[in-house]
Amino acid sequence: MNTNLSELFSPYKVKNRVIPNRLVAQAMEVNSASMGGAVNDIVVERYTDLARGGWGIVFLEATSVTEKHLARRNGLVLNQNNLDGFKRLVEAFKKENDSILFIAQLTHSGRQSGSFSKKVKAYVDDQEEIPVLSEKELDLIQEQFLTAIDLAKQAGFDGVDVKACHGYLGGELLRPLNNRSDKYGGSVENRAGFHSRIIETVSSEASDFLVGTRVSLFEGIRGGCGTASENEIIEDFGDMIKIINCFVEAGADYLNISSGIPSTTPLLTRPMKNGSFYRLSHFRYTKQIKDAFPDTLVIGSTYTTGEESCLEFAAENLSKGYTDFVGFGRQNLADPLFPEKGLNNQESINYCTLCGQCSKLLKNDENVYCKTHFPAKPAI
Repeated sequence: MNTNLSELFSPYKVKNRVIPNRLVAQAMEVNSASMGGAVNDIVVERYTDLARGGWGIVFLEATSVTEKHLARRNGLVLNQNNLDGFKRLVEAFKKENDSILFIAQLTHSGRQSGSFSKKVKAYVDDQEEIPVLSEKELDLIQEQFLTAIDLAKQAGFDGVDVKACHGYLGGELLRPLNNRSDKYGGSVENRAGFHSRIIETVSSEASDFLVGTRVSLFEGIRGGCGTASENEIIEDFGDMIKIINCFVEAGADYLNISSGIPSTTPLLTRPMKNGSFYRLSHFRYTKQIKDAFPDTLVIGSTYTTGEESCLEFAAENLSKGYTDFVGFGRQNLADPLFPEKGLNNQESINYCTLCGQCSKLLKNDENVYCKTHFPAKPAI
């Protein structure tokens, strides 16, 4: 490929902000917070490195709105007790580079909570040992998201991502499998309602603060997101496009498209070596949403899998209008300075080798880092 990279590295306007380029550092859990989900020096260093790299948008790793339900022992938690640490994090990030959008991804781990925590789920299924959340409990979780969003504003973030992907509670609510009989299940509007109400509350304040969501368009499970009904397995995006339309009508500023559930269908989420089919599927998923919602900003995923050709894939999809932004996950662990090097000295880039070691660290609930390019383990 001999794709022109100029559009990829050109400034772009988002609301009233001009950002450096179209490169996005996707949320990557590094599982390195202190007790209670507090920000520490390791977390600050991780994100100041990304700020130094000159990305257009950086997403903070999945940050829980509650201490009671956690996917990682050392995951971040945004609450009043930890607010000062998040303020320090944003201040350090902005001091390094205040032209980048720094967006906090907020989550509730639901049934993906670790064995050390409390698992809960959105609907009745054969995992009888996991309790189903009541309507009142979901009301409370919705309020926890809104409280965390207020704290994110106080900390100085430029926006929030209401996580709806990768098998967490937010994504589980969207599935055709969610046949709850209350306001949180059944119809498209009910299944989308949890996120739509949060998005609408934030967007109605008419500020420069961004709100959007990362969605697994296709989960690869029977009755999951991207299927037509609770007993279907093949891709059919009609239902998900209706769901996403609810988010857009509520005022979502952007849509961040992913796929799969890492614990169940990992190759869909993060393709490995020789996984070109899955990479092309991600490109196709993103194009489907961009075609359906041409006036909403769309972020595509899995460009890391292009390895040495990743910038060319990114520039090609951007130039063809398949996406507005290009997202890199594992690559931002392998080289936080990737955008700056891509613009000025591509030969110095540390490309992700798709070795899967970072994913194994996360699966084992260890501190996550790139063992290939940064072999020294960070210490909490």
